[in-house]
Amino acid sequence: MKKLLIPTVLLSLSLVVACTIDAYEKGEGIYSLMTAELVEAYVGGDKYVGQVETDQGEQLTLQQPYTAKWIQTADTTYRALLYYNKVRAGEVEPVSMSRVGVLQLHDSIKGGMKTDPLYVESAWIAKNRRYLNLRLRLLTGSTDDETAQHSIGLLRDTIASTPSHLRLQLYHDQGGCPEYYSFVTYASIPLVDIKADTITLFINTYDGVVRRSWPSADEP
Repeated sequence: MKKLLIPTVLLSLSLVVACTIDAYEKGEGIYSLMTAELVEAYVGGDKYVGQVETDQGEQLTLQQPYTAKWIQTADTTYRALLYYNKVRAGEVEPVSMSRVGVLQLHDSIKGGMKTDPLYVESAWIAKNRRYLNLRLRLLTGSTDDETAQHSIGLLRDTIASTPSHLRLQLYHDQGGCPEYYSFVTYASIPLVDIKADTITLFINTYDGVVRRSWPSADEP
């Protein structure tokens, strides 16, 4: 019997997404009516999130503390996508929160570089300039193989990059997932340690290689 696999796991190298499809991930259902924000979610000693900071730099208090299976570490900060209803200024009612992959720069990837195509729906630097955010659309589907999964990572071009111009290549391994349905996922690249004046990201898509460039986080 074919299965639809649900879990999403973040590894140190890459964002790993099982072959999956459901109403939430397609942007349909009740969640499409809520406000959505990429946030830094602050986890307390009880492994509950009580406060978040949005990419606009706004501090939000959750009306009810929130926890989930992916929140495994106490007293830390997670990158997340929060759906919520506004209650009053600075206070929100959480509806759903999912973990967002944080892509670290690597100079090499074990097993070699893979650039299986995907779709880039949007790419932007957060208003608080802490992250470069990607909204990606993958093609996926149900499969008998429970090990099948997408892997997404980030490789620095050590030859073409200079101190003032950082050139990056998005790593994507289709990982045996069928290409039947669209699956939307987010990934964030931290900018705090990037000192280059310009960042250029190359992404292989179904429409060819896309090149996007931005000023660094140090620019006004």
